[in-house]
Amino acid sequence: MFGKKSRSRRREFLLESTSQRPSSGKRWRNRLLNTIVQLLFLKYIKKLFRASVLGGLCVIIMIGFIAFAVFSPYFHLKKIEIIRNNPQLQIDEIEESLQPFYGINLLLMSYVEIKQTLHDNFPEFRKIEIKEQWPSTLELSIQISPPLFTLHNIETADFAILSDDGVILQDHPDEDLPILKVFQHEKTILPRTKWIPKEELERLQKAAELLESLQLTITEQHLYYAAREAHFITKNQTALWIDLGREVEEQIKKLKFSSEDIGLYTKNLEYVDLRIPKQIFWKAR
Repeated sequence: MFGKKSRSRRREFLLESTSQRPSSGKRWRNRLLNTIVQLLFLKYIKKLFRASVLGGLCVIIMIGFIAFAVFSPYFHLKKIEIIRNNPQLQIDEIEESLQPFYGINLLLMSYVEIKQTLHDNFPEFRKIEIKEQWPSTLELSIQISPPLFTLHNIETADFAILSDDGVILQDHPDEDLPILKVFQHEKTILPRTKWIPKEELERLQKAAELLESLQLTITEQHLYYAAREAHFITKNQTALWIDLGREVEEQIKKLKFSSEDIGLYTKNLEYVDLRIPKQIFWKAR
């Protein structure tokens, strides 16, 4: 009886153990999956290695090019070309002022310093454009401030041309320009001088425009340099005094509102002083 029970238990154990073993099909499938995973991992490592090698080569090439560009004289400035779009440009003087920049690498060139050097030596230059012509040339395009007045210095009896930016361009007259007579300036007016602030010059022009809008014919314009004031002479020889240190609109407005009271259009006036804020003074002949 015990022998039968032990044989039956052994048979059940064998059946259970047999059912838990994986089949040969499963074993081959697992091996195949493991092989595929290993192959894919190897391919990934190869791709990563190739990418790292290519990336390293690119970095080395870039470093080599940068070193060549910075340290090689191939990119050093050897020539400056100046576009002569104005007969007043003095090419030789411009090139002479830029001599310190020759031999500097274009990659390290400071265009701000070039422009500042030119503006310091040639204040009549209004606009400067710089273009590279690789590997070793710069091209300059320069715009000069346009002429505005012929100055007649009454104190020294000399002439000069004043630009729209308040810079002296030349030391001789231009008959095609309006004349601005200068008083209180005892020295000769020299070229390339920043002679008058641009804002004062703009106020002078604005004052002339506003006076003409009041139906006044201006025959002469006088600039008192030390006092910073302008006298506008009408066809009746009345001098209208304007302070160039202040905005001119308020000064001309006083003249407009008081024109009938002072007899601007009907009386023979020697001058009308508009310089004092909120007041007006005049003198009849």
